[in-house]
Amino acid sequence: MNIDILKGSIVKLLISIFLGFPLSFIYRKVFIQNKKGNEFQRNLYTFISGFFISIIFNGKDFYHTLVTLIGTYLIIQYVNPKHITLISWLFNFGYLLISYYMYSSTEYDLNWLTPQSIICLRLIGLSMDYSDGQKKGETKKSKNSYTGLTPPSQWPIQEKPELLEMLGYCYFYGTSIAGPQFSFKRYKKFISLELFESNNTSFDKDFEKLLDSSLKHSIKRFILGILYNATFVIVSRYFSSLFLLTEEFTQYNPLKKFVYIWIAGKYVLFKYFGIWMLVESQCILNMIQFDGLNSKTNDYYWNAINNIDGFKFSTAFSLDDLVGSYNIKTNNWGKHYVYKRFAFIGNKQISSLINLTFLSIWHGFHVGYPISFYFEFVLFVLQGILKYWFKPLNQYMNSNLEINKTLSFRIQYFIYHVICNILTIGSISYPLMAFDLLTWNKIRVAYNHVYWIGHVIALIMISTHIIILKIKSSSKKRLINENSLKSSGKDEKLELTEESKKKE
Repeated sequence: MNIDILKGSIVKLLISIFLGFPLSFIYRKVFIQNKKGNEFQRNLYTFISGFFISIIFNGKDFYHTLVTLIGTYLIIQYVNPKHITLISWLFNFGYLLISYYMYSSTEYDLNWLTPQSIICLRLIGLSMDYSDGQKKGETKKSKNSYTGLTPPSQWPIQEKPELLEMLGYCYFYGTSIAGPQFSFKRYKKFISLELFESNNTSFDKDFEKLLDSSLKHSIKRFILGILYNATFVIVSRYFSSLFLLTEEFTQYNPLKKFVYIWIAGKYVLFKYFGIWMLVESQCILNMIQFDGLNSKTNDYYWNAINNIDGFKFSTAFSLDDLVGSYNIKTNNWGKHYVYKRFAFIGNKQISSLINLTFLSIWHGFHVGYPISFYFEFVLFVLQGILKYWFKPLNQYMNSNLEINKTLSFRIQYFIYHVICNILTIGSISYPLMAFDLLTWNKIRVAYNHVYWIGHVIALIMISTHIIILKIKSSSKKRLINENSLKSSGKDEKLELTEESKKKE
């Protein structure tokens, strides 16, 4: 990605993001701390302030999000609930794809297309929530790791949303520019203050404690956001995906190339992490991030719509940990609204491929996106192969983790974890180069300079695994046949013995 090209857009993005802080503080002061206003006034303030940010970032193209929002409102109001999901998808996703086709460049586009893609998901999700809410008696409980105040089982809504509610929801401060996603049900609970009423929390009773806690956690998240942005700016000066295109890079030995890609791939994501954390900070400040009482610390959870878990990302033990540590809410959106909707196929891998295809297209038409997302699918296949090959080692480590407190085992496990972390981040860094370079001409040159090593390793591992499984399968069949022959031979001898006894 060429930073110089984006300088003007980056300034607008940062202004838009930072404007969310005073606007969040005003909302917090007036509507929460001073307990003034009603739901109509809160929705109106949220819409006007968010729309003001939208105009600053989008300029003359501000109307695109407004067009799709009003269009979706009309779809929900007047279309049969059975057809709302399909029509909303066609309208919102179609509008986004046509926009990509007409306005995308060969570089990374940080313009009105970015918030348009965010609003696209938000509007499709809202449409599907309303459609799901009309299916009486068809609500199914599904396994989900999220146990907060607004789990996916609560997302369906029965009543049609009002236009002002949709405007406030979609233009909610910085989240309309860079994400993350959150449900309409959470927004409604936030506006009505119902969000702060639970089994362990009372808004009136815990009022002061809630305010102090949110301010403390908001400051922490803000500092982290600044640190991640600063880290990206510093590291990107020395480690950039564009360097893979140079002759100088070709002079590096294989180990040095691996180290360079490992660092460049890991830290290229920090530009997203930093922005998300700044948005999350203001969402803690205005308190929509509230997610209940943490009984262990006697504090509150403020991570309901966090899009990044920095610690989990840095210490990821597996691809599951890594992929689950960033762009969390977009991945959850895809899992809930795409992946699970294809459960009727009965094949998780096909459902995953459909979800990855959607996420790839949602990002844009650049070839770097499908290369990156489909290789991620391949990486999960390779991870499964490694788990199969190293099953005894994994079982040994997992079984001893809780019971073996010896220093020697702790050292073993630390080394094991570090190796897994290096390989995990290294494996995802390889396709992230395609994600960052975007165009085929750049990707081809970069991968030529590393001899397409990731693809070669994948091909060798998958081919070897298939061959080993076939050899094992044929050996097992041969052993079964031999045992059956031996068994039949014993039976024949037994029959002959019995016949001879009868003759005697």
